[in-house]
Amino acid sequence: MNKKIIGVILVACILMLAGCGKVKYPDLPDNPIAFEMGSFEDTEHDEALFGTLEYNGRTYIGFGTISNAYKQSDLDQCIGYIVMDKNSSSVPDPNNTDTRVYTLAGDDHHNFLMDYDGIGEMNQPNIWRAVDTKGKDIEIPAFIDDLGYEFWK
Repeated sequence: MNKKIIGVILVACILMLAGCGKVKYPDLPDNPIAFEMGSFEDTEHDEALFGTLEYNGRTYIGFGTISNAYKQSDLDQCIGYIVMDKNSSSVPDPNNTDTRVYTLAGDDHHNFLMDYDGIGEMNQPNIWRAVDTKGKDIEIPAFIDDLGYEFWK
């Protein structure tokens, strides 16, 4: 009986490890965008303050994260990186390009962006949504988990 239990546990561990494949993120382009963080105040909902990214004349704020069903094929391309906050207590490193910004495959209108810093195995990418899509019926990719911010309701 113990050999059967050990065998089942061993097979389960192998299957779990096989499912934890690492997504290969596209490299920075030759001329990446250096995204400066901005801010957006949601005066409708308790004056919540959101960090923002600007891309192609559109403002993006936090929307969600990635579900477990995320695949490398869901990424389109790397478009740049987020510049470290110049107002932080640490000294900014202008060469730090770790937090990269990506477009998503199948999102031809770029309603969403994703950032990922690649630090740590369990770190989740963040999904940003264009503010001008609020109240519009847009397709939200199945691999995005909405974090339920009041602004988007």
